[in-house]
Amino acid sequence: MLHFPSVNSAAHGPSPRDVAKLSELLDDDVWAFSNCRVDAPGRPVAEVDWFFYNARHGTLMVSEWKGFPQRVVCAADTGAKWELEGGLMVANPVEQVSRQLDAVRSALRISILPEHFPGFDPAQLRLMQSVYSPQVDERTVIERIRWGRVYGSQPDLAAVLSAATSPAPLVLPDGGTRLGLAAALCALFRTSLPADVKAKLQRSKQSEHANRIQRISAIHRQIAALHEELAALMLAGTPLDDHSARHPAASIPAPAPAPAPATAATPPAVAAKAPGLTEQQRMQAHLDRTFKGVNGSKDAAAKALERAWRSVLNDPQLHGDTGISVSLFGAVGAPLVKQHHGSLPKVLGMQLRKWCVLQARAVGMNPLDVPGQPSNIRVR
Repeated sequence: MLHFPSVNSAAHGPSPRDVAKLSELLDDDVWAFSNCRVDAPGRPVAEVDWFFYNARHGTLMVSEWKGFPQRVVCAADTGAKWELEGGLMVANPVEQVSRQLDAVRSALRISILPEHFPGFDPAQLRLMQSVYSPQVDERTVIERIRWGRVYGSQPDLAAVLSAATSPAPLVLPDGGTRLGLAAALCALFRTSLPADVKAKLQRSKQSEHANRIQRISAIHRQIAALHEELAALMLAGTPLDDHSARHPAASIPAPAPAPAPATAATPPAVAAKAPGLTEQQRMQAHLDRTFKGVNGSKDAAAKALERAWRSVLNDPQLHGDTGISVSLFGAVGAPLVKQHHGSLPKVLGMQLRKWCVLQARAVGMNPLDVPGQPSNIRVR
């Protein structure tokens, strides 16, 4: 738990024992502001024992802590007093925390939401309310409380603070800083920001940034691995369906039919050719494989294009009757360099067709023009 105590040294503060117990039960995602003083326009000044904010789940709670001279016999909802052992009737703390919650909600809408949660609808702001008293035990009759809950155990209260969720969570948007939000809440509630808490918030920001960078890098590696696997599968081609393998019953020999009268022999049907990959798919597979792991470097992109083009030159499936389509290679390769370099000629230093011809000659091929196909070359 990150604790933000009151700046007013004269204010009645929580006992060190209670603070230590809550710190033991709650992790640092839960922020606890104690003995807050809240000034909301048009409302009386509210003195709040505890304001809790779970930064991970985006939940908020206003909690009133009460100590009574006797055990609480009956905890009633608003409109009735609480009864202590011995018959003493005391003011209802549920009514008190309800008034505090209204003031806190109003102050948050005015002072916190516009700056730190600009996209959050103020009408959706939800706060929990609770009353904690060590004089509430298993024998206490707790009537149905419409808004909020009554606790007699700190572990029970801490469990709700840790696990509760909200249909409209108040979670910092991307780019928001926990330290900035904590400082703003301290100013609003007139609490201090201890040096050790400030250091933890600064470290959490650095850790969040590092985790985000690591996750982005991991995703890029996963995408590259998937592209490599996809390219290998595409280049392997699509095998013919093995009907007998998928339908074992079809391989069982059928009973020999009765001899039929001799007829003219029927030419055997030509086996249907399995649909192969299109030229574009094969080009894409070669480029995806060679661009794996390529960063924004112009030289790295040029090397990847060179390796991909040589793979195309060595792929017999791409040498059709009209040769190899240079324009198709360019159409598939252009999106891979557009983001960082704009166009293929900028990466290659010349027009694509001229570069492709030079690359083919560099590996000992004799590229020729294809009549009627100005964007194609024939090397076989």
